[in-house]
Amino acid sequence: MLVSRRPGALTSWGNAYLSGDISLDEAVDEIVGADPLHRVVGVPGESDVVSLALALGRLRATGIAAFRLALPEPGDPTGLPGPAAVTTAALVSGAAVLTVGPPDVASYALLPGSALSATGDVVRWDVVAVAHSSAPYGLPTLSEADRRLSEAMRLTTSELDILDVARGRDQVGPRLVALDTSLNRSDLPASLPARARRMVATASRLLGVVTLATETDGAAVTAAEALRRLDALRPLRTAARYALCAGYSAAAEPGPGQTPHAR
Repeated sequence: MLVSRRPGALTSWGNAYLSGDISLDEAVDEIVGADPLHRVVGVPGESDVVSLALALGRLRATGIAAFRLALPEPGDPTGLPGPAAVTTAALVSGAAVLTVGPPDVASYALLPGSALSATGDVVRWDVVAVAHSSAPYGLPTLSEADRRLSEAMRLTTSELDILDVARGRDQVGPRLVALDTSLNRSDLPASLPARARRMVATASRLLGVVTLATETDGAAVTAAEALRRLDALRPLRTAARYALCAGYSAAAEPGPGQTPHAR
């Protein structure tokens, strides 16, 4: 699984806007990036498709304090508050950006949707109501995610050296280079803590490497050995997904002495 940059960008740059660190226009520019256009469906108080700028402004006006990221997979809907229909949709898309706010403020999920144009060049987000949930939403905190990722890396490398999968395989080496190039171009808000920025970079690369490792036989010469390698990689994949959620969502994490929604 190579996670799309869009949910993480919406979470991190949306939080920078909500906290007042950047303007709405700056946030939209960073979220959209090289995409031609983003449009949002289901924004509270809006009956039609609206721009990303209008959507962020409307959501802020409802009283939300932050966004947080969930990256669910089949069998692991961690971080999703329900209802079941939204959980199913988030599992299909592989991501959900959820609003954070006090209990008296309605909660929403922004789900990556299907294209709004025949050419597929318009990125769609669907805003849907979800149940209220409180930090840490079933997901690890930034410090917990860091610890779990380190532990998963230690346990995995006791079973195999992931990078050996690419060694001597001409079709994999260039993909690792392309992955690193893509990560080097990924921008994050200056307001995001340095620890969170490092976690996003590390977890993104690990997910990329795990994906490449599962797409090639590498040194596994039997079906049993291939299965063993997949089993060894699974905890690292999960820890990396959770680390991405924590890193991108760091601004939504309560600080020392704060209630879950204090700002």
